[in-house]
Amino acid sequence: MREHAAFIVEEMSCEHCINTIKEKVSRLNGVYEVLVDLEAKRVVVEYDAERLDAETIKDTIEDAGYKVR
Repeated sequence: MREHAAFIVEEMSCEHCINTIKEKVSRLNGVYEVLVDLEAKRVVVEYDAERLDAETIKDTIEDAGYKVR
């Protein structure tokens, strides 16, 4: 079942941040798409809810060094 989760990541400030978050989250089993809006400080992830949950995605972003709200 496809679901979307949105996160506010205020510490994102550059292309490197975007690439780091996309790379880490995309590696998770069940992720279909990762969209990052640097201006809005927003990350939206489309994922398979049967294989993954939003908390795991949040933890992955935080493990990459960013605070998620």
